[in-house]
Amino acid sequence: MKIIRSKQIRPLMVMAFILVMPQCTNAQFFKKLKKQAEEKIMKKADKKVDDLFKDKHKNEEKEMGHQSGNREEEGTDEMVQEKSKPEEKVSYNYSDYLVYKSPNPAAFKDIVIQKFKELPRFGAIDSYMDRDNPKKVDLSKDAADKRNLTGLGYAGFQHLVRIHMLKEHFKVMDRTALTVPTKGKIIEKEAKSSLAQKVLKEFAFTMGTDALKKEYFMNDWSGTGKSALVREWGGHQADDFTENERYVDFVEKYLDEILEWSSDFFSDGSQDFQLVHAIKFYGQYDFDKGGFWVQLPIERQSMEVSSLDYFSEFSPKTAYGNQMANTMAQVDYINGYVLFKMDPGKAEALINDKSVLLQLTMKVRSVFKAFETSNPFVYGADYTYHFLDPTLELYSDALLTKKIGEIDLENLIYKEPN
Repeated sequence: MKIIRSKQIRPLMVMAFILVMPQCTNAQFFKKLKKQAEEKIMKKADKKVDDLFKDKHKNEEKEMGHQSGNREEEGTDEMVQEKSKPEEKVSYNYSDYLVYKSPNPAAFKDIVIQKFKELPRFGAIDSYMDRDNPKKVDLSKDAADKRNLTGLGYAGFQHLVRIHMLKEHFKVMDRTALTVPTKGKIIEKEAKSSLAQKVLKEFAFTMGTDALKKEYFMNDWSGTGKSALVREWGGHQADDFTENERYVDFVEKYLDEILEWSSDFFSDGSQDFQLVHAIKFYGQYDFDKGGFWVQLPIERQSMEVSSLDYFSEFSPKTAYGNQMANTMAQVDYINGYVLFKMDPGKAEALINDKSVLLQLTMKVRSVFKAFETSNPFVYGADYTYHFLDPTLELYSDALLTKKIGEIDLENLIYKEPN
């Protein structure tokens, strides 16, 4: 008789458990799985930013498709080390970016992100690909420097948003010692203090200058100043006393200016953005209607790392937004295909141009909704967004310099069901 091993039984038991779970519990279970997946994505993105700045993985440029944000989580990756190297200064033209100046350049780097029409550009950002072939990575030093610069910027942006949204947590955060949560039960003050301390540490390690990281995240056992930097107060294998000493010293010197800096992000619980989506034409050119069909990515959440937090729920505040949402809620129009009018001659030239990368821009406002409460020790927040302008613009390049037309949300033509 064939024996079924325990490794084979375990997945079957998990599936059986899911099937017999009550519907509400089942929904919570899958939501938790989705949350854990997002946490892993953001943590991986944050580590990639660290690697880029330390030049550990030069070949990663060949695979770089998106700029990265950050996702804080309880994790096994917190002991990832990086070699201490001289900090390379990257020069840039301020007018090309949206720059949130560091209040203390000796301690923290500027937050530099892409902009469009003077607003933060989120969603499908420019990955600095080959301009003649957007599927090919530009391997030049200039392109790599820009990816590193804005990659770090998006990570810093998300860290400071979290710090500002957790301002009530920071009011009760223990400034005199690292919080060790009581085992076996959740105490609200401890949970808030612990979470605030974790978010602060992630920000310090990500946005700190090399000098700051050597001071607070290096255990210089060799005495050479070249020991590994580790995402833990005091560095690799620091004892409890050193951990607390470094934490307390950092808080005394820098916390207040960080909190003030964070007030520039979602200052009133909302933030205006230029949200960009990479789109494709659906099917062939429609000669009867005189244009292409495109899918409005309203209910379809972007998989861009920079979009995971702020644009997860569409909550219209205008008549045209509500009308669109109601139409797309109908089965016949659930895919959201609308007509993009274009002259046949221009359409032919566009589809034969291999350098085209369709980008749909929309001016939106993201609004903080609520914190997720499933685990008070891990950061999780929900946001809604709505349109601020009924005109969506379509461009054929990642730089958003080659405009090919507009879509008017107040006069949409939907694709009828077949």
